[in-house]
Amino acid sequence: MNTSTPEIARHRTAILRRKLSKPVQLLIEDGILTKETPFFDYGCGRGEDIQILNRNGYTAAGWDPHFASRQKRQPASIVNLGYVLNIIEDPQERRDTLQEAAALASDLLVVSVMIRDNAPDQKSGEQSFGDGILTSWSTFQRYFSQSEFRSYLAEELQTEIMLASVGVAYVFKSDAYREQFLRARLTAGVTTGVGAALREAEFRRILGDWVALFHELGRPPGKGEFPEYNFILRSFGSQAAAEQAVRTELDEDTVAERARLRREQAEVQICRLLVRGQGKARFSQLPTENQHDVRIFFGNFENALAAAREKLKGFADLALVSEYIELSSVGKVLPDDIYIHTDSLGRAPEMLQILVELALMIIPDDLTYNIVKIARNSWHVTFLNYPTFHADAHPALDGSMKVLLHKNDLKYRDFSRSENPPILHRKETFLHSEHSRFELYSQLSSAEEEAGLLGQPGIGHRKQWEELLARRSYYIEGHSLQPAAG
Repeated sequence: MNTSTPEIARHRTAILRRKLSKPVQLLIEDGILTKETPFFDYGCGRGEDIQILNRNGYTAAGWDPHFASRQKRQPASIVNLGYVLNIIEDPQERRDTLQEAAALASDLLVVSVMIRDNAPDQKSGEQSFGDGILTSWSTFQRYFSQSEFRSYLAEELQTEIMLASVGVAYVFKSDAYREQFLRARLTAGVTTGVGAALREAEFRRILGDWVALFHELGRPPGKGEFPEYNFILRSFGSQAAAEQAVRTELDEDTVAERARLRREQAEVQICRLLVRGQGKARFSQLPTENQHDVRIFFGNFENALAAAREKLKGFADLALVSEYIELSSVGKVLPDDIYIHTDSLGRAPEMLQILVELALMIIPDDLTYNIVKIARNSWHVTFLNYPTFHADAHPALDGSMKVLLHKNDLKYRDFSRSENPPILHRKETFLHSEHSRFELYSQLSSAEEEAGLLGQPGIGHRKQWEELLARRSYYIEGHSLQPAAG
């Protein structure tokens, strides 16, 4: 199977929240962010912090390259760079982003990143990339340790860094703001005793991190998922008691939605194991986080297996296959089929990916292909090979292997010696819109459409296409439509 480095989708890391993010909440608790303080969110994602602040009488604005690209990057007393540095895969761009955000802050820059102090083993679906990892969602994460985070900021900004909490740093540009922060922290220590205040702050910090992960997982974090899990047990006596104690801190809608997604993801993971294991799967084959999902959402592995087998039986219903095709955000969808390039297959509905895996079990291991065709009205999956897909504007089909799943049979067609092979048009339709070459292919298709070349009979084969171009006095140069001379 042909593979390539997945396109990095930074916007997928923008989490939908209904509460203030941790760094913004800290600013308010520390008495630094007031209703009189101009606040700017650099990389604001979907803008929940800005909306909540403005609804409550604060003065807040923001900019994001994906969700708010038309907004201006403007100076402010306080600038927030929240969980942005860790999703940038290019170290130089990471440094530039930090410097740009710092330049906008007149009094305080707040920086927050994801922390993994213990550098755990990579989770399922993660792969090393540069100085971080690529996730199964085609996002990049650069995790820092707490000490590394502080050193990184100090070196890049050449100034004193004050850690407000785990993964949150204050970079003061105003002495008045620095003194205000220290005075607020010192006052808390005097009121209850410095040692007691520090212990209370640490407890709240750990509990806050546990609650945040609870929201992310849709369930209480288990042993091996939360670095300070034993602290939670010592504090509350049991995980159940901890869960009960934080109920008022939870957004039930967020937890329920994440639980639904996690349950479905666990089912899909077991489906993959069943397909690859020819009907067999073991609990120990699941990643740790999926094992916790199974225990919480299914009760035991037997129940999860039964649910996964029922899901696989759904392939017997072609109406369900058609539904998965309609749900796909990638691929060229036709009345009877969907065509997806292998560069984008990982973005198709996971059950379509599993259907492809079922078909892959039948074909020879050395088969080369780069487009998958999934039938809507039959149990057919076809693997097509266009060797020059990215090189040629209209690549020719070299060969196709059709898998007849209901008959466990194969049909191969060889076009490599054909004088008039099938060719492709509108290549962008086989790819996801964030693909690096999507725009290039789209521009060619638009030009051919405007010239009245597409939709003509017979152009799906090379000779007829070349004859049409000649009749209309056009030629293709690279991925550009050009008028012929004379």
